[in-house]
Amino acid sequence: MKNHFFKVVIMAMVFLCATTTSAQKIFKIGDEFDSDIKVTKTYQRFKRANSNKSGTELVYQKEFYSKNSSYIKLYFKNFDLAPGDYVEITGSNSKETIIYGGKGKIVDDQMTMISDFWSKVLFDDKVVLKLYSSGAAERYKGFEIGKVAYGYSEEKIEATLAGQTRSICGSDNKERIACYQGTTMFDKGKAVCRLLIGGSSLCTGWLLGSEGHLMTNNHCIGTASRAQNTDYIFNYQHQGCTGSTLAQQDVVAQSATFIKTNSTLDYTLVKLPTNPTNTYGYLSLSSAVPAAGDRIYIPQHPGGRRKEISVKTDTDATAGGFSRVYQSSSGSGQQVRYYADTEGGSSGSPVLDYNSNLVIAIHNTGGCPNGSYGRCDNLISAIGNDMPANGVDNSGGGGGGGGGDPKCESTVSSFPYSQSFENTLGSWKQSTSDDFNWATRSGSTPSRNTGPSSANAGSYYLYVESSSPNYPSKSAIVTSPCFDLSQVTSASFTFDYHMYGASGMGNLKLEASTDKGATWTSVWQKSGNQGNSWSSASVNLNSYAGSQVKLRFNGTTGSTWQGDMAIDKLGLSTNGSGGGGGNSTVTLEIVLDNYPGETTWEIKNSAGSIVSSGGTYSNADKPKVTKTITLSNGCYSLTFKDSYGDGICCAYGSGSYTLSSSTGAVLASGGQFASSETKNFCVGESANESFVEKFVPTTQVIDDLMIYPNPVQGALSLKIPERELNGTYKIVNVTGAVIQTGKLSRDISVNQMQEGVYILEVKTDKSTYSKTFVKVKGK
Repeated sequence: MKNHFFKVVIMAMVFLCATTTSAQKIFKIGDEFDSDIKVTKTYQRFKRANSNKSGTELVYQKEFYSKNSSYIKLYFKNFDLAPGDYVEITGSNSKETIIYGGKGKIVDDQMTMISDFWSKVLFDDKVVLKLYSSGAAERYKGFEIGKVAYGYSEEKIEATLAGQTRSICGSDNKERIACYQGTTMFDKGKAVCRLLIGGSSLCTGWLLGSEGHLMTNNHCIGTASRAQNTDYIFNYQHQGCTGSTLAQQDVVAQSATFIKTNSTLDYTLVKLPTNPTNTYGYLSLSSAVPAAGDRIYIPQHPGGRRKEISVKTDTDATAGGFSRVYQSSSGSGQQVRYYADTEGGSSGSPVLDYNSNLVIAIHNTGGCPNGSYGRCDNLISAIGNDMPANGVDNSGGGGGGGGGDPKCESTVSSFPYSQSFENTLGSWKQSTSDDFNWATRSGSTPSRNTGPSSANAGSYYLYVESSSPNYPSKSAIVTSPCFDLSQVTSASFTFDYHMYGASGMGNLKLEASTDKGATWTSVWQKSGNQGNSWSSASVNLNSYAGSQVKLRFNGTTGSTWQGDMAIDKLGLSTNGSGGGGGNSTVTLEIVLDNYPGETTWEIKNSAGSIVSSGGTYSNADKPKVTKTITLSNGCYSLTFKDSYGDGICCAYGSGSYTLSSSTGAVLASGGQFASSETKNFCVGESANESFVEKFVPTTQVIDDLMIYPNPVQGALSLKIPERELNGTYKIVNVTGAVIQTGKLSRDISVNQMQEGVYILEVKTDKSTYSKTFVKVKGK
């Protein structure tokens, strides 16, 4: 009897553990259908027409369609095409095209190719596959299509979720991550991406360290084959906290190199073929063990939806209603537990500490409480020597560069403040947690064709020397004193910057901290070559009025020694505690594009209230609208919106806008954006009116460059919509390295290049063009 009772108790305990700590499943967001398409004999027997002495001809065409499907993927088997032959897959609505040639799909930066693979995802409900051949394929296999995957619509995903157990602890408190724009949580969430595994499975992943590595669960990606057949999709989110406008998603990679995995801790580490951390940042593991009560947040892709974030909870919440660690242990099973809302598809998400913004665990289990089998200290130990650079943060400074011990070495409370680095850093300090230091300089920088030739104020400026060993991807940080804004209601920080060099020269960020440097939020940034001249920037600091703020410039080099960047003429001005008083007049001039009915704008004051607005417009308003506006002295934001999502320049007319003060100073300008862009400005005597990044329309033409044949063996022929071929070209590989450059001509020899995928970039005095092509072996 006792034995029987004991067995019942044990079975009950096992059942309870299984229901409360079960691994959250890979979420299914599509159906995979078996296919038996063989393009072999047709391909091998094809002969080119006698009249066509060169080039390729269409051999085979097939349409794949499923009404209302959210995406389509094809699974190829035994892919083997003759040199110069290729498969082209095009989305009927999106017009996006992917090309495969040779032995199939390239899966790493060593140009390794696999012949059995899932194609890159095309977000369309209809795609057309075309096979082109030169008619010399007797010894090549062609290909088979073994499966076709069609993605569920959002309605079907919601219906699927309704029939599943969701890890919602009480009410569902998850929110769109766009609701947290302007916060560190939003910035850290940029490193989180959606994983479309194979044809139909979904998980979440995130960038670990600064070298392009990515973490997810072992039960999501457990083999090299799954890593090679996953789409890594960043910025898959809504543009705003409300509404249906979508951000521009980015399939950064369609494969990755398998590095390491552990089923007990349920993690897998892979490396992407290109490093996207300059665009999306990265996360670091905390070296501090989490404890019960620590506040947390989880950016994730629950239920296949666009990115959301779990910040709040109504179960085991902090005093403010926020999620926190419920339990932390180092034993087997759930090592970290929490009542934060998640769903299927959230597997692999990072669990971040709110105060340090460091990863304390990798999410993998559902139920309430849900949690993680992989706590940060155990992950660090297991990854060991495979840990990427900046994968662990020992400073407690928030990752991504850290900040050392948070403190105020000095405090500024008298304004206006100015600093031009006249052969001294003054009260600014070099960081001890970066890779190298900023330096003062008079005259030109040592390296040719990069950096300024002189200061923009006084005789000296501060700059980053990007020559070896300071590149690639090395960081230099210089930090301000603390600025006491407790007695002011508005503030503006201005500076001049110079970024002249190669296109991949890196990026410059201005970051702000309200906790003396423990955590940092990006408030301004620029990337790439900005031309050989000084520019001015003005950053609205109204959100920091009434508190203390610390600033820092974070310069990160790119892939070239031609990446010197400089700053000069810094200033911080305020309106004082009384608001300044008085009014100023500004003039807004709008040059309308071909679709004026899509354009609106608004000006908001520091309290967030709209004080002036305009649009939509009609053809009767063209070509130009001018409006004079009277504003109370202080700081504002100007937002331009385009309902179609293509800005007002430059594809459909060279539209632009310019906001000028009564003295003629340009306060804000622009025109080349997607759905919207916002510029901050200040008016009044104490607002430090200044030139702010004056907009110069440029035309980026992507689709009007024609190249053939593609794939190519020896010479690439090209056409552009210009009468004369005056300009230059360069060819870069998938890692961004420049392989070949030269003067523009009708035919460009690529005979000496290795097999692989490349990008041809053409630059003339009128436009810039680019196109992807595949280089295959010659016969």
